[in-house]
Amino acid sequence: MIIAIDGPAGSGKTTIGRMVAEALGFALVDTGLFYRAVTVEARRRGIAADDVSALTLMIGAIRIEVNTSAVVPSGALLSVDGRDVSRQAHDPAIAADLSRIAQLPAVRQLLVEPQRRSARGDAVVLGRDIGTVIFPDADVKYFFTAPAAERVARRRRELDQARGTATSDAVLEQEIGARDRADQERDIAPLRAASDAIIVATEGKSVRQVFDEVMARLPKH
Repeated sequence: MIIAIDGPAGSGKTTIGRMVAEALGFALVDTGLFYRAVTVEARRRGIAADDVSALTLMIGAIRIEVNTSAVVPSGALLSVDGRDVSRQAHDPAIAADLSRIAQLPAVRQLLVEPQRRSARGDAVVLGRDIGTVIFPDADVKYFFTAPAAERVARRRRELDQARGTATSDAVLEQEIGARDRADQERDIAPLRAASDAIIVATEGKSVRQVFDEVMARLPKH
């Protein structure tokens, strides 16, 4: 069974997706991590975010590994060729390059199959084009929404907890804004709800309320 959860950055996909996957005993696949891995590795190699030829050659030569455990992993969440890049992948400083790289059709097309392979069997799959492109035949599709201000606040709490240091709202607003523009304006797989997606408005709701709503709307067997 594939459960797709789409939505913009900071809408609650990761937090709720992890809770749902853990409750059901499913794998958790965050497809955005693939773009973060490519961005981190491109920056390490000095490859420009608009150098399509170099990026596609690099993607074909590297091994991206995403931890699909629903339980918060003790090891690497994300690695490239065996190197743990989890911390670098969530650094707001990569936001501009990430948004540019994620818009490139060639990059998106190359990452479709690795993303699909990572969700073998039962899985909760998170992203921005899961229900429309990666798994258009997913058993159930959700699309999360939330206003930008609330998404910035959530992202700040997430980063502060992970890094133990405060992150300025200005930096996060720039990150969220860049990712929103990239998601909405790209020619390939722009962010949109699938026609058969269940819309979940997360604004003003607690994590538990959103989780309960998602679980209540799962197909009954």
